Amino acid sequence: MICSNVYSLSDKNINDGCMQIEVVSRFLGKNWDVPGIERKAGKRVKVLGISCGRRGSNTEILVKEALMGAKEAGAEVQIVRLQDYNIKPCTGCNACVVDLFERAGSGDCVLKDDVAFLDDLIMDADGIILGSPIYEKSPTGQLKSLNDRMGPGHDYAFRLISKKIREEKGITEGKGVDERAFKPRVASLFAVGGSDWVELALPMLHLFTVSMQMHVVDKQLFNWVALPKVTCLKDDMLARARKSGQHVAESLKLENPLEAEYIGEPGVCDICHSELVNIDSNMKVTCGTCGATGELVQEDGKFKMVYTDQARAIAHTEVAGKFHHADDLKNVSLKPLPNMHEIPERSQKYKEFLTPIKPVRA
Repeated sequence: MICSNVYSLSDKNINDGCMQIEVVSRFLGKNWDVPGIERKAGKRVKVLGISCGRRGSNTEILVKEALMGAKEAGAEVQIVRLQDYNIKPCTGCNACVVDLFERAGSGDCVLKDDVAFLDDLIMDADGIILGSPIYEKSPTGQLKSLNDRMGPGHDYAFRLISKKIREEKGITEGKGVDERAFKPRVASLFAVGGSDWVELALPMLHLFTVSMQMHVVDKQLFNWVALPKVTCLKDDMLARARKSGQHVAESLKLENPLEAEYIGEPGVCDICHSELVNIDSNMKVTCGTCGATGELVQEDGKFKMVYTDQARAIAHTEVAGKFHHADDLKNVSLKPLPNMHEIPERSQKYKEFLTPIKPVRA
């Protein structure tokens, strides 16, 4: 059964203000520090730009300007254009999760396309500058496909669990988790739009960083630039992009890059700086990006979220929040029902009802 080897979090941990440290130590031993914090002196940091836009147009211009800033600050820089890559959609087969938990393997995706090549570049990078044009209020569909593919198999907590299982069982055969997954990374996010239809853009860009536990140090909306390449005429935007790239590189020089300052506009949520908030009919307020649940209050004419220590600890952007998610999967959604044996018979009528229409291909 998927997640059968996932360790459980106790209620005591969840109610503890120092929960995250305790949870990490439970998996990795008392002396475990934040993975990857130790850095080799003099090592040149690598910053990877990912442009989801058209060749040479607005998004690529801004990402390259940021990379110029990162290079000025001493970083080694590279760029990829997502449109150059064949990225198949995730099929939801769960092979990556099964490999992590049942075999203490790498969690690599079984689909054969360009994602493995791109993944190697991302794992090798210390900093990421991710930019996307805004299509229908959100980033490109290709980025969403990449987000899905980089989800469970790249989940920081899932990989920690797999690593611990491998160590405890003394497994030496096969391929384990990529150790580069545990080094600290920082990211800057650019959403590039042409109107005020932008609400989902930055939150969905942020999702790219969540599973891999990247620390977002900047988010920026570059708006009202619908004409091709017009951003090269916008000196204020170019300066802001360059500043972001410089900040990414400078953040990586810190002893602990995960403590780097966030320089973007503060959001309603002070955990992930998102402006996207969900309020249900019972007045339950949840951040649409990091999933933290709290209270919406008004101070000095502005709204902000107020969280308990427990809510902060299990936000989706936190390591402990990912462990909590693993527990939810194990104990709720992946817990077998007592009548699982009835599935073949009861699902048969859906298999027999209608045949999906497919295009005719030569």
